[in-house]
Amino acid sequence: MNTSLDITTIIDTILALLIVIDVHEIGHAIVADRLGDDTPRRAGHLTLNPFKHMDQFGIILLLILSITGTGFAYGFTPVNEARLRLRTQFGPAIVALAGPAMNLILAALLAIPLTHSVAIDYSTNPTGVAVLFGNAQLYDFVALLFMYNVFLAVFNLIPLPPLDGWTIFSAFLSPKIRFELRTFVQYGPYILLLLFLFEPQLHLIGHVIFPLRDWVANLLLKL
Repeated sequence: MNTSLDITTIIDTILALLIVIDVHEIGHAIVADRLGDDTPRRAGHLTLNPFKHMDQFGIILLLILSITGTGFAYGFTPVNEARLRLRTQFGPAIVALAGPAMNLILAALLAIPLTHSVAIDYSTNPTGVAVLFGNAQLYDFVALLFMYNVFLAVFNLIPLPPLDGWTIFSAFLSPKIRFELRTFVQYGPYILLLLFLFEPQLHLIGHVIFPLRDWVANLLLKL
């Protein structure tokens, strides 16, 4: 792989990650605002500016992931769960679901050109290169953006704090059980970090998340 291709891949990865995180977090912010919690609005998160949804550490992690191909990135949207529950007890769960839903909606839209507008170009490579609207680099970026959206949606639905899946799952628990699990919730981010660090031994992402991602991706491409 030559240097120019490496640079192109890094730039594509940075742009794709910024887009998927931005779409995910703006989903949280819009739905929270509609449910009566103006916390995201007051914090300036009702915006398509991806850097509003990331702190400095998150941006550093995004760059490391883009350059090395390993690690993780994250965004955040401040919400007030107490205010959300004034409208409905499932308010926090609805807001949590909005993030992955936005990623799946974008993935479904990207699936349209990937399904109907891709061709194989043999002019530069005898084995053929996939092109989108006659452009190989555009195909690579759209395909990457598609897969990142599907991955982020699937991964965030894992019922482990602080992921959205835990917020959705915990909405069906009684207040007493949620209180008893408060220590587990407190240490959730550290558990998640350990899962990333020991992925080479555990293979949770490789054996569970990636197959689910591929299943959802194939489903969207067949719509």
